[in-house]
Amino acid sequence: MTATQVRSARLARALSDVVARRFDRRGFFARSAMAGTAMAVAPATFALRPGSAYAAICSCSGQACDCGSMCCGGYTEFCCTITGRNTCPPGTLLGGWWKVDGSGFCNGPRYYMDCNAPCGPCGCGGSGICSGSCSGTGCGCANGDCNNRKAGCVQFRYGQCNQNVPCLGPILCRVVTCIPPWEIDATCSTTARIDEGTRYHDRPCLHGVVGSLESVTVVPGGVRVSGWALDADTSDPIDVEVLVGGSVVATVYASGLRGDIAQAFPGHGPRHGFDATVAASGGRREVCVRAVHRGPDAGSRTTLGCRTVVLSGSAEGNLEVVGPAGPGKVRVAGWAHDPDTTGPVDVHVYVDGVGRANVRADRPRPDVAAALGIGPNHGFDLVLDVGGGTHEVCVHAINVGAGDNRLLGCRQVDAGNHLGVLESLRAQPGAIRVAGWVLDVDTTAPVDVHVYVDGRGAANVPADRPRPDVAAAVPGAGPATGFDLTLPVAAGDHRVAVFAINEAGGGSTTLMAERTVVVGGDPIGVVEAVQARPGALRVTGWAVDPDTPAAIDVHVYVDGVGRANVVADVPRPDVARAVPGAGEGHGFDVTVPVPAGAHQVCVYAINVGTGRTSPLLGCRSVVTGGSPVGRIDDVRQVPGGLRVTGWALDPDTADPVDVHLYVDGVGRANVVASVARPDIAQAFRGWGEAHGFDVTIPLAPGGHEVCAFAINAGAGATTSLGCRQATSA
Repeated sequence: MTATQVRSARLARALSDVVARRFDRRGFFARSAMAGTAMAVAPATFALRPGSAYAAICSCSGQACDCGSMCCGGYTEFCCTITGRNTCPPGTLLGGWWKVDGSGFCNGPRYYMDCNAPCGPCGCGGSGICSGSCSGTGCGCANGDCNNRKAGCVQFRYGQCNQNVPCLGPILCRVVTCIPPWEIDATCSTTARIDEGTRYHDRPCLHGVVGSLESVTVVPGGVRVSGWALDADTSDPIDVEVLVGGSVVATVYASGLRGDIAQAFPGHGPRHGFDATVAASGGRREVCVRAVHRGPDAGSRTTLGCRTVVLSGSAEGNLEVVGPAGPGKVRVAGWAHDPDTTGPVDVHVYVDGVGRANVRADRPRPDVAAALGIGPNHGFDLVLDVGGGTHEVCVHAINVGAGDNRLLGCRQVDAGNHLGVLESLRAQPGAIRVAGWVLDVDTTAPVDVHVYVDGRGAANVPADRPRPDVAAAVPGAGPATGFDLTLPVAAGDHRVAVFAINEAGGGSTTLMAERTVVVGGDPIGVVEAVQARPGALRVTGWAVDPDTPAAIDVHVYVDGVGRANVVADVPRPDVARAVPGAGEGHGFDVTVPVPAGAHQVCVYAINVGTGRTSPLLGCRSVVTGGSPVGRIDDVRQVPGGLRVTGWALDPDTADPVDVHLYVDGVGRANVVASVARPDIAQAFRGWGEAHGFDVTIPLAPGGHEVCAFAINAGAGATTSLGCRQATSA
């Protein structure tokens, strides 16, 4: 070593003592890296002028900032200031971490993690640190703002993380959490470093609650709310408050399994879902859910969403039939319900303005029960003697709780010699279907039915099809009173009138119905589910084109790129029932391979007839793949050791993954997480049950720390499942 080098070394050591006294930074960093930086950046100024290393490098990384600015300090900016996310930016690696106690930001230690740039093609010798030029990492005030700390300038590494990587570049930014680093990145060890000088370093972007109110559903006596909530300051579940009409009616612990949230927010685990039913009074109500903070602003609230719903109120229903039931008789049928009760309600019938009947709507209506979830007995069906001629019949559902009585409708009816019901007057692909039954009380011969479309006669048919149900229900009806015909028509709006023709005895021709029917148009359908699968997405739903009963094509786009063209021909009896004439073959169920990450999936139904567009059926956002998720559920003392149970799952595969268990920092067991866990299968649909682990580790008596790691099988990285303290016998 030359005399000049000796003098420089002595000077650097002396100056490091000045730095240690003047600048509250990590001890090792203050004594070596800071002085070294000063010597490298401004050797003449540092060596020849009085002042500290801090003053010598007050050029602020080449930016004209006041020396009191954050940029001129010795620390690196937080990642969330630069990228908006409190995670290491893509391409960087955790180089190490330190902690502080009693910061007030966490209910315990607060952890700071350095995100170092890679070294690229450069080596680093024995120092383990290379310059930013190796990876193209610039040095300056974060986002070019003097009020931000540096980014890409500090060349330092604590070294507890990614120890298999020999060379790392400058620190690009810092991550800070209340979650231990080894639970975020399994390459990090539990060896602690401490720097109390960073105790009060903070940014607003490090805090806050995120979440979503995903569903508000009206149920008898209240509402069901579901969604998720997560506080950036803790991996533990947090409370959410449910408000109805501005008042808190329930506090719910958001601890339900949500694998998608675990993937989207590494280190926070999957227990952040909520699903609760709360009682609420009737009427139109605004339902809101807000999350209760757990961090430094503990007790404050963030609203996750609000929905307006009608919880209960006025009676409702449908007047389905008002028709002749014989000479001087009228049949009235339909259903009624009051949201304030699951029991039947009364129905009042008025004829020509005069009350003629009070009946209970308590007949079985399983179709109404299935559609509304209100119980099976809400139908009414009665026959009134009203005398011959034309009459106006009005029906009211009588309210029993909050709200008012509801007029279900008024109809004109000719109580003449015809008795019948028009059961179908609906569009089908390229046609209109007309069906029902009719009889004339003056004769047993079939009655002619005339159908007019847009004012022109389109069909004359006898009502002579077998209808044993009518024969059983209507005395003297005879076995053949039905009609069912399909009329081909062009696409568009059509006015259809159906008449029962009088040909025997007294009475007159009866207009059974007159309605506008729309035929043809753009396809219709629904995207029912977009579900993550190992290495793929499953997309299901249905699509129908009103112009054809044939199956049509469906195109699936992922992130704006066409990924699948399929024919919607999967049998769907429910669609056949909902869209008469369409048939069953209109479902689609397609699995699309995708890489791990967040994706937007959009589905289009391809038009084949008179419609103008191939409509978008819907878009869904979903996250696939990534690092494993899981947890240690329990560590329990057993004779001669500890029993450890839990679960682990890798989103990239349905197969069981390996779990490595460490006791006091030493690997003690490698197991396959293949124990049946039905709860995990339910929470992560498509991955199966075989994802649990249950292992007994022989240990000497005393206290131990047990840590588990799920070994990554695809995209992502090995994940810490947590650590537990336990005592073996």
